[in-house]
Amino acid sequence: MDIVQILLKLALVGEKPVLYLLILMSIIATAIIIERAIVIKKLEKNMLSYNPLELKLALEKRLGILATFGNNAPFIGLFGTVLGIIEAFHALSTSNEFGIRVVMGGISEALVATALGLFVAIPSVIAYNFFVRKVKTILLIYEEKKKLPLQLEE
Repeated sequence: MDIVQILLKLALVGEKPVLYLLILMSIIATAIIIERAIVIKKLEKNMLSYNPLELKLALEKRLGILATFGNNAPFIGLFGTVLGIIEAFHALSTSNEFGIRVVMGGISEALVATALGLFVAIPSVIAYNFFVRKVKTILLIYEEKKKLPLQLEE
């Protein structure tokens, strides 16, 4: 068996595993958004009881996951779409029927992966930007109240 046949067998798995991955990413992103909203609100109320490093680390915790999901979910969705289209064309090549119906069902299913990738990415990026802005604001207020110079740049 040559390398093309091995890769084709892998590609024919289709977009379904990618969809499951994106659904998992969506659940994780939602949980992080809820957790960060609750924790940041509590930290903001008690910010003066923390030293600068502890506060910065606590505020920025898990924000990298949102950034990673926001940046990579569209590509993961696109990968699922490509796998689904490969599967649809392979079905066309092995089918006794020839026509648009054979391929269009598979392509429409494959495009769901791109949509789901965007569904994960957009809220993740919005939440990440919101929380980064909130963290900077809290650290500026902390710096002013404590009269300490803080490094806000990453």
